[in-house]
Amino acid sequence: MKKKTLFVYLLVAFLITFGFSLVFAGEVSGPMGKGVERKAPQLNGVAYIQGHGGHVAVVNLATGEVRRIVHGKPSDALTLSKDGKKLYVFSLDGYAKEIDLVTGKQSEWVRLGKKHCGSNIAPDGTLWVSDMADGHVYVYDPKTHKLADSFPVSKSICGIDFSKDGKVAYISDMPGGFVSIVDVKTKKVIGKIEGVGNFIHRARLRPGTNELWQSEGNELKAGKPYGVGYAEAGGVPGGISIVDVKTGKVKDFIITGGNPHDVAFTPDGKYALAAVRQVPEQDDSGIVVIDTNTKRIVKVYSACKKCHGAIGFEVPEDKDGGRAFLCGIDVNWNETGFSKACE
Repeated sequence: MKKKTLFVYLLVAFLITFGFSLVFAGEVSGPMGKGVERKAPQLNGVAYIQGHGGHVAVVNLATGEVRRIVHGKPSDALTLSKDGKKLYVFSLDGYAKEIDLVTGKQSEWVRLGKKHCGSNIAPDGTLWVSDMADGHVYVYDPKTHKLADSFPVSKSICGIDFSKDGKVAYISDMPGGFVSIVDVKTKKVIGKIEGVGNFIHRARLRPGTNELWQSEGNELKAGKPYGVGYAEAGGVPGGISIVDVKTGKVKDFIITGGNPHDVAFTPDGKYALAAVRQVPEQDDSGIVVIDTNTKRIVKVYSACKKCHGAIGFEVPEDKDGGRAFLCGIDVNWNETGFSKACE
């Protein structure tokens, strides 16, 4: 059994490495023997990716150019306002900040909870912010710039997304590997989708479908959820669990490798952009683009190394093992250039 397990793991590792080598070479081959070349999609827009280094990585999807917005606190969560003019960031020590992307000005940090992981805009315009320390959702009001409410969900929560009709929220419990279904009006848990993953993070509903794409880091140690950022030797590579929220079943799993922490979609739902820590063979955190119909990886953007290398920066060894860790992602699909908040 041990030899068989080792063989399967090595085979999977080879396939991931081989696949990413093709993607980074700028070409994804077609069926064997046919010589079909599938060109990477030309995406337009600007992606904002939260990181542990006290700044947000900003990637121009049309050019691949990377800049950053420095806000000063290690953070996991961020959310763009609906008009794309403001960026809300939520830190790992429980604070919130607003960044005006038009003027470049930033507000002071405001206390919310304890250790924030994910965030999203609720149907009433407030922001629901998850907390992985106490399992509560903290409700931030962008009109008053203060905490408006809080309520318990489960033990250690991260991803938050809302149904199209705004009646329920899907909230991911990281070590529990399940998704709670919360009534938005009453703020009460009314259901649960079990068996979604081993150590899960943020999730989004694919536009026009019942599919919840759940990032799954597969962070395990001795077979138990560990949360260190990497799967142990012999573990299953990280990827995206696709959950049918109507049936409550996992219908597919896409291996990205590395440690995916969030996923965003193009407005038409044709492509998913997974924010992945430590993309295989790259020693970098990046955006892995997935064709949502074929489930194939079609493009990868550098989100950290490209910028760090340009300024000669290296992450200290005592910070996340000397590696750049990214987390939440949000995209302004109408933006064509960098805002005044970027440097």
